[in-house]
Order: sequence, then structure tokens, then C-alpha cells
Amino acid sequence: MVKFLRDPASTGGVSDPEAADIDRRAQDVVKFGKIKEVDYKRKPPAYRVLIGDEKDEDNHIITDWLPAGGMRAKGDRETHFLENDEKVVLLAEGGELATAQVYPAGTYTPDNEDEKETTDKAGVWRKIFAKPKSKDGQGGEGGQGDGGGEGGQGGQQGEEEILGEISYDRNTGDWLIKGIKDKGSITLEGSGCKIVMKDGTITLKAKNVVVEADDKFESKTKQSLHTADAFKTIGKTYLGLEDKGDTPQDKVVTEAGPAKQTFAKVG
Repeated sequence: MVKFLRDPASTGGVSDPEAADIDRRAQDVVKFGKIKEVDYKRKPPAYRVLIGDEKDEDNHIITDWLPAGGMRAKGDRETHFLENDEKVVLLAEGGELATAQVYPAGTYTPDNEDEKETTDKAGVWRKIFAKPKSKDGQGGEGGQGDGGGEGGQGGQQGEEEILGEISYDRNTGDWLIKGIKDKGSITLEGSGCKIVMKDGTITLKAKNVVVEADDKFESKTKQSLHTADAFKTIGKTYLGLEDKGDTPQDKVVTEAGPAKQTFAKVG
């Protein structure tokens, strides 16, 4: 057992070092700070956290590398690593910051445009992916805490650029999956089917495509092209109508009588 000297001269003015150590550990169990450095190349990725005011040499510390956490610990996994300057909370067992766990603080400051709430009403789940800012206000590439890493450091104020959004409104039942206009793509894939939305084009790949409409199926296009080994249409086609509200005749009648087959060509 370690015995501490009680003489204040030997303990830096602390007459009860055990109590001082217990008090320090209790205060260090929960600490708030922000990400100072990120190393995405580590396994697992890791953060160094700034606690206190960096401008005050006597009132701040920067932790050693602390491993990044995830939403799951085994099997299924979800990752969305933190970035520079992001607010975090440290949970340290026994007040030992060297073994602390890092979690997003999840707090907003109204005067910071980069920390706006994603929704202003109940029943709405929304996730926004915004363009990170570096020191010059532009998005930076991945790095290791040099200020130009993902998220940057101290980006200039400006209008937030949203790169993607996923949301669900419980009250209306509406889902929204939104990407960047004229950039990137949205892909839905599974069960042998694939839908890709990219560059103004929707590509659908599947073994069979079935469209069922109880009331009406309407298609509007400047040009329609069909290529198939076999093409079969079951239904009625009305020719010679000037408006979709016109009442058509059931059959195309010729001088020789009702036509058994009717062909049409452009012009």
C-alpha cells in the first residue's frame, strides 16, 4: 500500500493527496471536448480530443489516441466516424482518460449555422450529409488531424451545402432519399433486381418487370424505343383521336368493312 506524506511541503500544498486524487478521478469520469485530430488509417480509427481552451496553456489538455466506437460491437455494424472540431463527450472508467470512450455530444449551439437541427417537429427522422469545411471554407480531403482532414478545422461561415438526405415522416408516411443534383447516383439493389438513378437516367435491371394499374397507365415522352425478341400488347389502341377526351369508335372501319389489323407509321 502506498503511503503519502502529509506534509504540505512534500505534496505541493495538498495536505490530503488521497482525497485530491479521488476528487480528480470523479471529475474526469465525464468530460466534454472536441475532436482535435483524427487518424482514419488506424485499426480501429482513433481520435485525439481537446478538453478546455486551447488558447489557455494552463487550462487545456489533449488526450492520447482513443479508439473510435460504433453502433454495434459484433456482426452487424454501422460506422460514421467523427470529424475535426466535432463536439464529443468522454466517458472514463475510474477517471482514467487514457482508456476513455468517445461519443458525439449531440448538442447544438443556435449561433453556429453548421449545427442546425435537422427537423423542427416530432415524428420526423432525418439524416443529412453536409459538405465538410476546411480552414479556407472549402471541403477538405481525408487526413490525419492536420486541419485539412475530413471536417476540417475552423471552416469559414457560409451557406451549408447538403450532399445527401434520408428522411421519414411518421405523420404522413413519406420517405425521401435525395442525392446531389446532376452528380453522384442513387442505387437500389437486391433480390436479383437493380435500379440506378444517375445523370438524369433511370436504369432498371431485372429478370421480369411487371406493371399493374387498376385504373389507368399513362406514359408521356418525346421518343419511345422498344427492342425485344417478342413484343405482345393486350388491349385496345384507338387511332385518329385529336384529344384524349374524345369518344373513340370500337373499330377502324374501311370501305371493305371493319379492319382486322391496323398499322400506323410516322408521317
